[in-house]
Amino acid sequence: MKFTAVFAAIAAYAVTQVSANASIVRQYNALGATDQAALHSCLDNYRWDNWDGQDCGGRGWFKGSHKYKNPLNCYDACAGLLVQAINQGASDVECDDFEGSAKCWMGFH
Repeated sequence: MKFTAVFAAIAAYAVTQVSANASIVRQYNALGATDQAALHSCLDNYRWDNWDGQDCGGRGWFKGSHKYKNPLNCYDACAGLLVQAINQGASDVECDDFEGSAKCWMGFH
């Protein structure tokens, strides 16, 4: 119960951190169950540990950019949207953020 309350608080905070320029460009929800707790933990750690192309929570994670200055800004822009997608049962999701002509993307599949 305490674990669920912590994730709910994190999710509520993350939703407030969504960038106006960020959007989910692809989301497929699993036919079976996903390990939402593991995916939330992966996302929390992904801000500081860029393990692009590695597996976590049973999914392959990715993060990349084109002319984007700061990968932490990408995380901050997309984290709230990814939390929402995880809560909806996403098994494959990508968030893109734009700063002028610069673009970043992150998610899992």
